[in-house]
Amino acid sequence: VIRPVFNAYIKGDFELLTKYCSPEVVERCKAEHRVYESQGIFFDNKILHISEVDVRETKMMGTTPIIILMFQTQQIYCVRDRLGSITEGGKDTIHTVYYAWALQQMEPDEVTEDAIYAMWRLRDMQQQGIVALI
Repeated sequence: VIRPVFNAYIKGDFELLTKYCSPEVVERCKAEHRVYESQGIFFDNKILHISEVDVRETKMMGTTPIIILMFQTQQIYCVRDRLGSITEGGKDTIHTVYYAWALQQMEPDEVTEDAIYAMWRLRDMQQQGIVALI
């Protein structure tokens, strides 16, 4: 669910984020969006491609497993002002962005009965670096 979570994070779709992310990630997203709105900017980014997904580490947090994933995306980088004018990047500015995500397995009482597989929640996300392609 990398792509839907990213899109929800960029757009501020807190309902979808609540389904797939920890409360801390949702609150961080809300705080970031409040700051952006107060500055009159919004991101018009679009994920084009996700690749190089790699499990870097697995560990236990108490009795709950954690998986650390590293991956990269190619994405459009475009920042707009209140009027919709582009202030940074552009509709054809493509960056490779490197990320680390920590996923935590949800507790059995948090998972719906119709879930066939174990459910994982995004516990933390970090941007590790950016390379401008175009």
